[in-house]
Amino acid sequence: MKKSKLFILLILFPFHIFANDIEINVIIENCKSCHGQNYEGNNYIKSLKPLEKEEFISKMIKYVNSNNDHVMSRISKVLNKKDILKMADEIYEKIE
Repeated sequence: MKKSKLFILLILFPFHIFANDIEINVIIENCKSCHGQNYEGNNYIKSLKPLEKEEFISKMIKYVNSNNDHVMSRISKVLNKKDILKMADEIYEKIE
């Protein structure tokens, strides 16, 4: 019985890793829905391009910790610092 449980865990373990990557990609796609495919913004939403990576991280952490009703505060409540760092890596790798 133990061997079968171990086998199942070994099979499922890699999928857990890929699931986390997919989650960040889904979050990034949500960012693009407002900020644009190239993060350039529009008449109503600011561009992410002028922000330095560290400034982006700082702003996102402030949104997470904020108690106001700003749309970014509501959207970011589900994120943790690790998520924000992964997002920053993904976004600013493509901007630079």
